[in-house]
Amino acid sequence: MAAREGKMTIQSAAVNLTKNLVGAGIFSLPMALRRGSVLPGVGVMALVGALCGSSFVLIAYMCRALGCKTYREVWCAGFGRNSGWVPDVSILLNGFFACVAYVILIVDFLQKALEGLFGWDVSRSTLVWSNTILFLLPLAHARNLSALKFTSIMGLVIIGLVFAYIVMDFLGGLGANMENLRGDLFRVDMGLFSTVAICTGAFKAHYNAPKFFRELGEDLTAHSQVVIISYGAAFAIYASFALAGLGLFGDKVLGNLLKNYSAEGNVPILLAWLGMAFAIVFTYPLVFSSARDSIIGMSSALQAASKSQPVATHVGITSSMVVLISILACFLEDVSVVTGLLGATIGSCLCWIFPALIYLKVSGGPNKELNAPLLPGGTKNGKLKGDGALKCYSAILVLVGTASMCIGICSVFGLL
Repeated sequence: MAAREGKMTIQSAAVNLTKNLVGAGIFSLPMALRRGSVLPGVGVMALVGALCGSSFVLIAYMCRALGCKTYREVWCAGFGRNSGWVPDVSILLNGFFACVAYVILIVDFLQKALEGLFGWDVSRSTLVWSNTILFLLPLAHARNLSALKFTSIMGLVIIGLVFAYIVMDFLGGLGANMENLRGDLFRVDMGLFSTVAICTGAFKAHYNAPKFFRELGEDLTAHSQVVIISYGAAFAIYASFALAGLGLFGDKVLGNLLKNYSAEGNVPILLAWLGMAFAIVFTYPLVFSSARDSIIGMSSALQAASKSQPVATHVGITSSMVVLISILACFLEDVSVVTGLLGATIGSCLCWIFPALIYLKVSGGPNKELNAPLLPGGTKNGKLKGDGALKCYSAILVLVGTASMCIGICSVFGLL
């Protein structure tokens, strides 16, 4: 398909969305399979990917029908402008705890690398704060992040190389590794909800759905094709990596797969640890900036302060958030706990519950907010013509998302 002037092609949008989906969270996916077992775990991963992909399309569908440009506007179309803080808080918490997970991963990789290279046994808290002071604070304060697009590309290359190494390592000892998979081939218990939570976090990019829809010229067919390609590719990458990781280490697999490896005589793993630490350090400010922008956008007082005292406000908010993130990272050592909890809560809301609730609301009756100036493209009668099948699907999303949230939280904390 030829690109519209100034718009993305399907191919380039699919590449960008796949890059959005596949990141450092991939290292927790073998743990997701361990908690759910092999066959049910892969099935759950496929189901979560399909549901998240369909709700990604649902958001675009509502953007077109209601004339919305952002996730916040779609929410406000259903629940009013005064409730706009709900998606803002969700996006803020998503970015904030994603940064907590990044710090945990950085420390994991640096701790192993320093031990392997120099024999140094450095405490986690020392690494957290030295990394925060030397790298994260300066990078988080940077105003112009455009240069980080190059390190972002390098990070994707590093993840790709690590992915290839893990899969090749699995294939190199295929017989023994298949025995690990057969050892926990099929089991149905509450651990599957932990699998759902971790996988939901991995397939989460829904706050960017309106952006992709706009960049595709508001073509819902093209948007759907991009989702099918990207979510299909992400599932293939996730499933193969998770199976390889679980096959390599069985029930000893850790929340961060690379921590399972020993550095002794293993140069590729040493390079992987250093490379991943580098990649995540330079990814951190990209995610952090969206969280900071959300917290400023939620408060009129902070917006006013940003205009009257821009430097002081920027430094104060940035420093406070970075320090708080690092404090939490000192107390949390298993990244799968953070990714699982984030997927069970914010992921379930952004990917499943919110899009479904919005559709049920805007298709259920007139809503004066749709004709407010915030939403100039709203439908004339202030509502969507509801489709019975889509309403049923949305109701199922709400129920399953709510159950997944409640049981997933309990499962992550080992209460079930």
